[in-house]
Parts: sequence; C-alpha cells; structure tokens
Amino acid sequence: MLSLAPWAVAAAAAALWLLAVGYRLGWRWRLRAIPLVRPMPPFLGHLKMFRRQPMYLAYEEWQRRYGGIFLCFFGKNPVVVLSDPDLIRQVAVKQFAKFHDRPSIVAMPSGRTRDKRLTAIRSGLLVARGGYWGSLRAAMNPLFHSTALQSYNSVMNSCVGRFLERLQDMSAPAANSGSGPAEGAAAPAAGAEQPAAAADGEGGGGQQHAEHDAQHTAAGGSDAALAALAAPAEPAAPAAPAAPAAPAELDVHALLGRMTLEVIGTAAFGVDFITEGDEQDLKEGKPNLVAAVKAIFSAGNFTPSNGAGVVFRLVPDWMEPLFFVLFLRLFGPMARKLEYARSTLMSTADLLMQAARKQAVARGEEVHMVQTDWRWWSQDWADQNPYKGVTPAPNSVLDMLMRATNKETGRGLLDVQIAAQSNTLIAAGYETTANAIAFAIFCLATHPEAEARLLAEVDAFGTDKEPSLDDAPRFPYVEAVMHEALRLYPPAHTTNRECTAPGGATLVGADGRQYHIPQGVWVHFNIWGLHHSEEHWKEPRAFRPERFLDEDEVASRHPNAFIPFGLGPRNCIGFKFALQEMMISLVRIYQRWTFKLAPRQSQPLPLRMGITLAPKDGLWVTPHPRHTNGIAATAASVTAAA
Repeated sequence: MLSLAPWAVAAAAAALWLLAVGYRLGWRWRLRAIPLVRPMPPFLGHLKMFRRQPMYLAYEEWQRRYGGIFLCFFGKNPVVVLSDPDLIRQVAVKQFAKFHDRPSIVAMPSGRTRDKRLTAIRSGLLVARGGYWGSLRAAMNPLFHSTALQSYNSVMNSCVGRFLERLQDMSAPAANSGSGPAEGAAAPAAGAEQPAAAADGEGGGGQQHAEHDAQHTAAGGSDAALAALAAPAEPAAPAAPAAPAAPAELDVHALLGRMTLEVIGTAAFGVDFITEGDEQDLKEGKPNLVAAVKAIFSAGNFTPSNGAGVVFRLVPDWMEPLFFVLFLRLFGPMARKLEYARSTLMSTADLLMQAARKQAVARGEEVHMVQTDWRWWSQDWADQNPYKGVTPAPNSVLDMLMRATNKETGRGLLDVQIAAQSNTLIAAGYETTANAIAFAIFCLATHPEAEARLLAEVDAFGTDKEPSLDDAPRFPYVEAVMHEALRLYPPAHTTNRECTAPGGATLVGADGRQYHIPQGVWVHFNIWGLHHSEEHWKEPRAFRPERFLDEDEVASRHPNAFIPFGLGPRNCIGFKFALQEMMISLVRIYQRWTFKLAPRQSQPLPLRMGITLAPKDGLWVTPHPRHTNGIAATAASVTAAA
C-alpha cells in the first residue's frame, strides 16, 4: 500500500492551501471595488460561517455591516450579495441579458457525463440556461395567463373544501372519556414546548429563531379510587357535569401542504394527486409524492449549509459530476432520501407524460417530444407507483410541453426535460404556497386585532360564498395580510443570477460608485435582508398589514423593496397563481375557523432553511370553529375571546 512521508503530506497540504489562496486573491483583485466580508476562512470560505447561523441571517448581519453590496466566497466561488433594490433592478431587469442565467447546481457541460440523474436535475426551469430557458418559459406561460387563472377558481375552492373537511375531522376535541384525538391531531404531551409571552400581540414579529421551552407536569393518579371500590355501595349521586373537552392540536402546515399539492395536481395536470399515507409509504419504500417533496425540501438539495453543498463548492467544475456520484454513495441517509424523492417524482412524471402522449397521438395531435433513454429506476419501482395507468386531462401542462420547441435545437423538448418541468411545478406548488399560507395563519394567530379586521372583511363578503379571482378587490385587508406575511417570512429568502456576459457587467450605485462584475461571478439577491431593512420599512420587525394600505407609506417606499417572487423576466412564473390560491384559501378558511397557537408551538416561530424558508417543525395550532348551530361568530366576539 502506498505510504507518504509526513513531510510530503504537509507539503501537499501547503501547496493546496497556497493554490486556494492564490485563486481567491485573483478574484479578490478583480472584485476589489466591492467590500469583502471578513474574516474569510481558508478553503471553505464563508460557508463555514453558515454553521453558526443560517445563510439568510448571516446575509442580514453582513448587510448591516457592509451595506447594500458585499462579497463573500462559497468555497472557490465568489458571490456578490445585493440588498440594494436599485442594484437588484439593474441585474434583474436593466441588464438582464448579461445576467440571464442562474448558477448551475452541478457543473455538467453537455456530453461530459452520462449520469441520468444529473441530466434530470439540470433540465428544470429554475436552473435552465440560455435559449432553452426561454423555450420552457414560453411553453409554460399559457398555464398562468389570466384566462387560465379564471378557470382555476373552482379547482382551488374544491381543494380548500377538502382541507376544511379534514380540519373538521381532525379538530374533534379529545374528551376526558378516554377517547384520543382524531387521527393526525395531537394532544398536549409532557415536555411539549410552550410559547413565550408576547406583549400587545406582537409575538409574531422579530427575528424568528429563538426557541422557548417549558415543561408540563403530569398529574399522578390516586389510590382513593381503589378504596372506593372496596367500600359499601351508596345511592347514586347526580351525575357531575362533563369536564370540558381538550381542544385538538394539529399541524396546519402539513394539512396545507396536502391541499396545495391537490391544487397543482388538478390545475396543471388534471390529476387527483394522492396526499395520504406518506409516512407509511416512505417507511415501506413505496413511491409517494408528499413524502418525496418533503424529502427534497428538508434535505436542502445541495444548499450551502449542508455537507454535500460544501464539497461541490470546493472542487473544480470538471470534478463535480464525479463528486455527485460519490455523494450518492457516501452521504448516507440524506443521499437515500434524495434518491427516493427523485425516483418518485421522475417516475411519476414519466408515467403521466407517457399516458398523455398516447392520448394525444390517439386524438391525432402533433407531438414534438423527443424520447430518450433517461430512466434510472427499476421497472418494479414504476409498477409500484400509484399513478401507473392514470391519464392526465387533455390540454394539461404536459400537452403544452409536448407541443413546444427548443429554440436552441429547433426540435421538440426531450422527455427528460418535460418530466423535469413537471417536477418543478409539483414541488413549487406544494411547498412555497403552503409555507406562505402557514406564515399568514401564524401572524394572525399572534395578532388578534389584525385577525378581527380580516374577519370583518370576510364576513362582509359572506360566510357561505366561494371567492373567485374577480372578488380580489373586495379583500384589500386580506391581500395586505398576505403581503405582510410574505415580507416577514419570504419563502424564497434568497435568489440568484450568474454574470454570463464575456466582458462582464458594471453596476452603478446611487452614489455613482461603479462595481464591475466579471463573467462567471454569482450574484445573490438578499430578499430576507431587503424585507427587514430599516432603510426601506418602518418597524421592519413588526407585523403591520396596514403598511400596504397607507398610500403615503406605499408611495414613499422603493418600488422594488418588496420582491417575494423575485424580479424581472426570471421571476416566479406562477406568482399570480400563488397569490390567487392564498386569497381563496384564507377567505374560505376564516369563513369557518380561527386559530390559536397550540402549547407545543414555540415563539418566535422557528424556521427551517432549505431550498425555501418554512416552519421548522410545522405550525401547531388549536382550531376554533366560527359556526355554532349555523350562525357565524362575529369578528367582535372573536376579538373579545382573544
């Protein structure tokens, strides 16, 4: 076995260190006009600091220290971080042609690797590049046109109706008769976390990461009951009134995720997605969409904060495909979860896509899709998939994509590319909207005055009417609540671009200072920091929906200080769909229910940073019905009860 002398190992390590330092110094000189975050650890760069706090909080701290533009390093890669809305607009809109693309998740130039998983990862809309991205965007735009959005009103109302039925079933209180809570609900347990006290209903504001723990004490039993059994029988006393039932506790975030997955399944595919049994299917290794999407977002998918992300930022680009394959073998549980998730999502998309293709051919329609050998899962895995034999509705997103043409090749899209777009829609439709609605419910549960105002607006509309997109102007306060929740808790906490112009690009600050961005440099939009900046927001930590209704305050604010869906041509393609779903959901839910935080729910709200920002351990609430014998509670009575 080959052995090296200690001096040789030390020399090699020193050489690598000098190489890394030299590489960074070269970039530092080219980006010398931009403040560098200090200190900068060797090798890992600023990735090491994300072990101490999440990236979005580190960016917020550095924004306060260095201003609206600063430089950090992800391993070998320089990253320019922007919190200045003028600079963000220059990148996202004015110089879009020079910042057209997002950085690749894994460097994989065409023909360099045969790994089919990498092909699938690189084919999605979020990371698509060049003319291929434009082809995808153009093909999917009809799904979100105003006419299409109107057609989704009934779909969204139907799915919210199912959510309300589940909520009703799971909210049956656990009485003291020995019956437990409804399935999926939870009774308070010993050791459960308790919320910290919040003054004046402002507990939802502020930095959402501290956790406050309190302990329940379990009441012990008594031997008096045994003694009573041995005593002589006495005449029966009048029955005592039944003890009040304990309110049910449930994770409303999990329920919302099932609802939003059903919405995207019906609206985009015309398929009724199965949203039950995810934990059991995951345990048994069976395909399940809910389990797969949860795994994707909880694993972080190579975000800088996990080990795999660190590796990919250290090695040269040409080595990344090799490290991807090694990751699948070496990173244990996370790799297995991601493998399960991708195999489930891609096999589901493939089954639906092939069924849609057969249906289109049978109708005599033209299909441009190019079929390739891209599948990596077994036939047995496909046979277990519950969507085998399911056919999407005509004119679904799959039909749109099968008719599309890739502007770069002049041919139809590849089957793997179409499957990747299906997965993008499924994942984004599940996670981000569910997070946004959950954040709004948390804010309302911790701010009773805002809840009362929202209830008054909902009641004025009617407690039994289904809202539609045309009704949006009737809900200005609901919309303000939505926007304020998205400001405080933007699911897309950061978004990115890459400078692709051969000569680079030059940004100009408000003070006239110029910042040259060379080709290949990544640019991050610090959305969390921008949304919490005292420069652009009065009381940025407070939940104040009124800030979006005050005309003077709105006029005085920078028009790009609020960008929860990004900015420019590469903003979120489905943002209007998401806002429509949020509006309909909140109106329908608050027609019937209000919520209080369950004893186990921590305050401030703990957050999980992965691909998106989400409640860390769900959002645990006790639902309270607003209807008794068919009569809706008034907003005033809800306020009094709070």
